[in-house]
Amino acid sequence: MVTRRLPALLATLLALVGCATSTRTANMGPLPTGPLVTLIVTDDRAVVARECREVPALGPVLGCSIWRTVQPDGKTDVKVMKVVRYTDAMPSKLALEIDAHELCHVVAALQPIDDPCHVGNGGVVRSGVSNVRGMTH
Repeated sequence: MVTRRLPALLATLLALVGCATSTRTANMGPLPTGPLVTLIVTDDRAVVARECREVPALGPVLGCSIWRTVQPDGKTDVKVMKVVRYTDAMPSKLALEIDAHELCHVVAALQPIDDPCHVGNGGVVRSGVSNVRGMTH
């Protein structure tokens, strides 16, 4: 009886492993109203569909950028941004953090605000393990 269940159990486990999905999120540029930039990278099309549901599209949505206006100081309009994108290969935590950091600088530079992209991290990459070039700690 146990030997009959074992192949079925293995087949179920293999099917579940084959269906595993990943989503990585990075927030950068802290403001009193929340992060200046949120970057979501996923290999799960359902996550993209959920996060981008308000974006009009004629075909399948593989990504989106959503902006909203906030006033972190109570008077200055600032656009905060969420970027969601589908991927066929997940980036490492380090690569995602670098992407979000550089995107944060772009979004900040286009607005009348002090760049918040080094607040809380001192401009030092926090993801991953130390490497020979000293990029992380």
